[in-house]
Amino acid sequence: MEKISKLRTSALILISLLFIGWGSTGHKIVNQNAVLFFPPQMNEFLVWSSTLAQHASDADNRKNSDPTESPKHFIDIDYYPEFISTGRISQSYDSVVAAHGLTFVTNEGTLPWAIIAAYDTLKNCFARRDFNRAVLIAADLGHYVADSHQPLHITKNYNPGGLHSRYESNMIDTYQSQVHCSGGGVQYIPNVSNFVFNFIYFNYSYVDSLIIADNAAKAVNSDTKSVAYYQKLWDLTGNFTIALLDSASGRLASLIYTAWTNAGSPLPSTTEVTEIKNAINTFELYQNYPNPFNPSTTIKYTILSTNSPLHGGAGGRLVTLKVYDILGGEVTTLVNEVQSPGNYSVQFGNNLNKGLTSGVYFYKLSAGNYIQIKKMILLK
Repeated sequence: MEKISKLRTSALILISLLFIGWGSTGHKIVNQNAVLFFPPQMNEFLVWSSTLAQHASDADNRKNSDPTESPKHFIDIDYYPEFISTGRISQSYDSVVAAHGLTFVTNEGTLPWAIIAAYDTLKNCFARRDFNRAVLIAADLGHYVADSHQPLHITKNYNPGGLHSRYESNMIDTYQSQVHCSGGGVQYIPNVSNFVFNFIYFNYSYVDSLIIADNAAKAVNSDTKSVAYYQKLWDLTGNFTIALLDSASGRLASLIYTAWTNAGSPLPSTTEVTEIKNAINTFELYQNYPNPFNPSTTIKYTILSTNSPLHGGAGGRLVTLKVYDILGGEVTTLVNEVQSPGNYSVQFGNNLNKGLTSGVYFYKLSAGNYIQIKKMILLK
């Protein structure tokens, strides 16, 4: 079968849309968790979480209208003879085109250069203080970074026995509740090109592990739609899949942080923050107080409106407010009910934090398609 990137007729292009890195669920996870890695000086950008998630698949959606988009989502790096012999290729796009020809490079995918180009665009957006554009570019950057952490997007053997969508979509949709985020810190990246190519080389090492796991899962049950097949596939790949998704979020955060730093670390004004928030959602989650806290703290949030099309129309929305530990494990559910517009206040502490150790925790408000996450610190 011809590679996805080489399909030219409109009918076959539709087939290519079936193979979208990590599926919509995985891309949302990577993008929305990136803000958990932001340093305190970027707290104004925590509000980006929901927009990063909502626009996580914009790049995939452009494939059917932009013929230049599809190659940006993969690189068949093992098609390059120098990679087979040395484990590396030239980082210069012009150099690889000169060596192999534009058709070859386009057909084998341009993923690393798409990441670098999106980073450069993001840095320019920050430099001119175009924060509304910056968050959309960051969402695209997150999409490409996530694709580079899906091993089947960086190999010519991209769909062995139909594994591609089973792994990145069906399995992730089934086990998404077990995916947690470390919420560690960011790093400043002195050389973005080295950074990008190095994590692609590292992630390529999981290709064989995926294929071995798929064969083992089919040995348990040859029906690749069965619960037993997916359970075995998850048992064998879950640990490194969680690590790949977590690494994608952390590396996305580091790229955003580096772009912001290299642009002079601009911060939106109070007015700009309000405009960003209004453009993003009709809900608001506030910082808990006191913070740090012991033994209890108050979490407040506001439902301004439920009439926005973004949230599904008029009426109340199912609202959940959950607390997570630093590893992404759920600590407790504080709210899980349909709520109408208004101001709300919830206490976390006393009996609820018995057995918890001092450290960083996260609380996440979900209301319809809106998600916002904030950090809090428990001191004992």
